[in-house]
Amino acid sequence: MDSPKLTIDDIREAIDEADKILLKALGARYRAVRYLGQFKKLMKLPMADTGRERRIKEAWKKQAKKLELSEEFALLILDFILSESKRIQKEA
Repeated sequence: MDSPKLTIDDIREAIDEADKILLKALGARYRAVRYLGQFKKLMKLPMADTGRERRIKEAWKKQAKKLELSEEFALLILDFILSESKRIQKEA
């Protein structure tokens, strides 16, 4: 049996890089959410948009399937993200 070409450190480095990408994406999302909250307040728009939330969930389900991720897992993460987004918008 040949020894693997990747080491455990290589694999962990790939995981660390993916984590950095996730955090950078979340930072960008929450900056946009903060601006959205300010815009909604200025324009006197409701903070909640259930139709948009439903569309986002459907998009996440489709993307999770394409990426061979558990739909339940993706929606669990999304629910947390949406909850935090609502909190940020209210504080903006």
